[in-house]
Amino acid sequence: MFGFEEKEELYKEISEVASDALGYFEENIGPYPFGQLDIILDELGMEYPGIVTASSIYGSGPVNPDALKNMVIHELSHQWFYGVISNDPFNDAWLDEGLASFSTSLYLFSSENQEVPYDSMDKQLEQLESIPVNLPLDKYDENMSSYTYGKSGTMLWKLFEQRGGIKEAEKFLKTYYNYYQYKEIDTKEFVRFTKHYFNLEDESFFKEWLTLE
Repeated sequence: MFGFEEKEELYKEISEVASDALGYFEENIGPYPFGQLDIILDELGMEYPGIVTASSIYGSGPVNPDALKNMVIHELSHQWFYGVISNDPFNDAWLDEGLASFSTSLYLFSSENQEVPYDSMDKQLEQLESIPVNLPLDKYDENMSSYTYGKSGTMLWKLFEQRGGIKEAEKFLKTYYNYYQYKEIDTKEFVRFTKHYFNLEDESFFKEWLTLE
């Protein structure tokens, strides 16, 4: 853990949360693919092989400690989703960002023994336009993250609302990771895999939030 401020207690808390999340992801997704993990604060939020960065300042003010911890968990999950399973970060950014958001919330719900808040997720979706989450990044306005991060992660949860919730979501991610590790995936392949996994009859669920042409 590296930081530029004298906040040893916060850095200790972040290290403990990251260690716990790392163990959870290893158990429920797959082995951590690198021999070391470095966490660097105040270098924006980004992922690199064996390195995650997070910023304690966002916009015009400081990020609260819980949000900073969640940012670290999100970037940590990218070690699996983009670090091992790759995708086009311009045309299919939702694949790693959505799965990172999804797996972050999965860890938080599981570790806190929290029910998945499907009702509040529905309300969040109602506030967004019916824009696909898999457009090239230059097709979005300043609200790009609401779709590639937020809406995509929420729609992934909708898959599990009537299909086993948290435990089934964990099984899905492990199966997905085992199948695609060290490969590149795109939207069509994700849909193909998910249809097969859930034995879905058609693509109607995906057409609500993805462009499939």
